Amino acid sequence: MVRRLVAGVLAVGALLGGAVLVGSAPAEAKTVAVSDTLLPGQKLMAGQYIKSRSGVFTLIMDTRGEAKLFQRGVSWRLWSSGTGRAGSVLVMGTDGTLQMIYGRTKIWSMSIKSAGAKLVLPDTGNLAIYNTRGKANWNRHMVIGTLMPQSQLHAPDPAGREVIMYSVNRIYTLKFLTTGNLVLLKNGTTTLWSTGVKNQPESYGSVGPNGAFYNNNKFGDITWMYETRRDGSVLQLTDDGHLRMVNGRTVVKTFA
Repeated sequence: MVRRLVAGVLAVGALLGGAVLVGSAPAEAKTVAVSDTLLPGQKLMAGQYIKSRSGVFTLIMDTRGEAKLFQRGVSWRLWSSGTGRAGSVLVMGTDGTLQMIYGRTKIWSMSIKSAGAKLVLPDTGNLAIYNTRGKANWNRHMVIGTLMPQSQLHAPDPAGREVIMYSVNRIYTLKFLTTGNLVLLKNGTTTLWSTGVKNQPESYGSVGPNGAFYNNNKFGDITWMYETRRDGSVLQLTDDGHLRMVNGRTVVKTFA
């Protein structure tokens, strides 16, 4: 059953029934889940969480509208959705994508469409979405297709927070090297584009709400940036290997 965090820092609301609206179509969202799993249609509202069976890892939906993954005894979060709109709900969509819903609007999604897929938090802490054949379509180290505002790509670091961006067909990847250089690769070996940054280990990158794509070092200093000057722009990696900033249907910038 979806349990509720009892810590004093989070107010825990009652479990609610009803439906969560995804876009303009209603999607039934049950309120009961096994301890480490969100099944298709199930949701987490503010203060609700799932936990690995060992109790070491917890995925919680906080009151500010962000889903966060924590490890017991570790002060930093291992992963987050990067969203931040109070009143949002995390939904395991019936189409196989993990979604953040605010009112009637889907403001964030992850994974690929695969009906019947479920979200599982195993004892390894590697939060993942598994399809009906038991294969992982997504895990917390991946961004697939589109980097939404505030979500992060991350270089390898001692905390294991590496996040790599993949095209849906998995042929192309966008990843930080340990040097802080962000590179676009084909088949994991051929470099198609890079920022050229050096000597910046543990770097990370994200798209701001103002449409700028920032790369930062571990101290938070900007090492590379592209500004679209268009709020709500996203970074896309397409199946033909194009990396671009997109605002709605408009391609603002093509990097490769």
